[in-house]
Amino acid sequence: MLMKNKISIIILLFPIVLSIGIFTIPFVSDYTNNLVTEEAASQTGRWFWGHIISGIAFGISIIVAHNITQYLYSREQKQSGIISLSLIAIGGTLLAIGLGADGVGPIATISGGSQASVFFEGSSMMVVGIFMAGIILFGLGLINQIIGLKHTGLITKGLSVTLLSCAILLMGASAIPSSLGLYFIAYISILIYGSFGILFWRSSTD
Repeated sequence: MLMKNKISIIILLFPIVLSIGIFTIPFVSDYTNNLVTEEAASQTGRWFWGHIISGIAFGISIIVAHNITQYLYSREQKQSGIISLSLIAIGGTLLAIGLGADGVGPIATISGGSQASVFFEGSSMMVVGIFMAGIILFGLGLINQIIGLKHTGLITKGLSVTLLSCAILLMGASAIPSSLGLYFIAYISILIYGSFGILFWRSSTD
């Protein structure tokens, strides 16, 4: 019971911290337009802390994955646990790096006396590539996690279909070239991890 309650609390931390970070970042209507992105980055405090908090959230997601993996191990779902933890650890690390670079880079450029667009023009493809790779690996890890939890009986077949669809949408949302993509990621994370947290909490009282 204590293990499941602990997992529930840790699980819920991820979507909460991620949402705080994402909704702190100033709205960007078009990330492909460096001038529009530069205008958002001019709100240096919100830009910096929004990205840093979001990066920290994906660090927390690795801790969440580790705890869920321990549960999967205890229910003889070792393969799902290993695959999901590996993918989420790599994906979450890439996302944290990408968000951190995108948060610090423009501010450092502005502090150096240049415009933030200089950073975006020079590194936009690299940062986008890191973010895309990270969210795809993270999503694939999440899919394996959902499948493993379904095999343990914690998630019903019907709910697993819904959550798997959400995991796919999570990966697809990263292709939206505006803050709406980040907002969708935050909402979907709340849905998936909120469901995880509730299910672990309820199972601890059974």
